[in-house]
Amino acid sequence: MNSKGSDEEDGSNNNCDSEAHNNKSILRLSHYKKEIIINIADVNGEIGYIKGVLLNVDNIFNELKSDEILKILEFTDKEEEEEIKSFYIQVLSKENCKDNAFYITELFIEKEYRGNGIGRRIFEQLPRFLDRNICEPVSCIYLMPGPLEKINGEVEYIMNPKDENMVLLKQRLIRFYESVGFKRIGETDFYYKKEAS
Repeated sequence: MNSKGSDEEDGSNNNCDSEAHNNKSILRLSHYKKEIIINIADVNGEIGYIKGVLLNVDNIFNELKSDEILKILEFTDKEEEEEIKSFYIQVLSKENCKDNAFYITELFIEKEYRGNGIGRRIFEQLPRFLDRNICEPVSCIYLMPGPLEKINGEVEYIMNPKDENMVLLKQRLIRFYESVGFKRIGETDFYYKKEAS
């Protein structure tokens, strides 16, 4: 797995001068948020990706008022923005998350690679990957399960609550996330997994 990040809030570079990280190139979490993409690859090349947002929970809650927080959670992709704001309102504002949270907005694996244990390996490796590549500790990983498919070369969310096959696919996804340690948050559609420190 390797990663790319965009950091519009503080203009900082992505290097962390820490002996513990052997002076490698490390993602630096901005003052409030950082959008990142983690490429998933095997010997044949790229086979998928994780798209997510790192949220600096301490800074968000200690320094901002509610209307300022919603402003920070604005994104170019309006569907993603709606999901993240809903996550903030339903979960983050009510939880006691310390440190930083990693919210997965998309996890996509090419169809021909599914069902071979890649998803399980991703979640086995993701905590170590985040620990090695992010200067600040990440205490929780969050997501909202939703099926993604490539349609005409574009990855799209394909949930239609009236389509039985889509409902079954989402239920299968939920069972998978639960099998790798995610737990549902109350009555919301969001799930979380605590990071081992």
